[in-house]
Amino acid sequence: MNIVVTERDKKLLRLVACLAIIVIFGMYLIRPAMENYETLQNEYDAAEQKQQEYQTQIAALATIDDIIAQNEAALNTASEKYYKSDLETRQMDDIITGIALENGLFPQSLTLTEAAPGAVSAYLAEQEAAQTDGSADTSSDAESADSTDDTSATLIQPVNYVYIGTATISAQGAVTQWLNFLDEVEHRYKGLRVTNFSIADYDYVANNTQAVSTNLITGTLEIYMCVSDKEADA
Repeated sequence: MNIVVTERDKKLLRLVACLAIIVIFGMYLIRPAMENYETLQNEYDAAEQKQQEYQTQIAALATIDDIIAQNEAALNTASEKYYKSDLETRQMDDIITGIALENGLFPQSLTLTEAAPGAVSAYLAEQEAAQTDGSADTSSDAESADSTDDTSATLIQPVNYVYIGTATISAQGAVTQWLNFLDEVEHRYKGLRVTNFSIADYDYVANNTQAVSTNLITGTLEIYMCVSDKEADA
């Protein structure tokens, strides 16, 4: 059987061969390239989104710095009434003894307890009352003042932990010297609070065998400290 291939058949065979080549080329070259392109496009979009996020964060750095500065200022304001660290008993001794000697008192004994976490409501109320008395008009309504004290006691809270140490001092001296001691603690040492005291007559014989009459004053003070998280956990 003889098969005669015409010119038209030859053209059809060439066309089929070309189509086959195109299909093979598309399956093994174009399609993987398209898939790779889609993958790269997705990675590019993700990278561009990350870049935008980073740019937003960089633009917000100035705002973050402002917030940090505001928080530090708020911390400093809140901790003004307190000693700034956890004082050792030796340091508390130096503070109390120094105030006593400055006012002419002669310390006989000083008992100290280490600082521990404690409530500060009484301290805050006393400090706020002192501020209110110093700045308010004498005709201010008493109920309004009480409301101010309660609000301040709620709002003026230190950001970090508050520790309280206790000191009990016995000293010889005149009543006026002790009053000066109390006045100085009230106005100069905001981190101290006198909780109670007693005054008794005290007679003794001096080195020159002369009898001396004075007073023996015993007082208890609280020492308020603002302790950072790091110091508190140490």
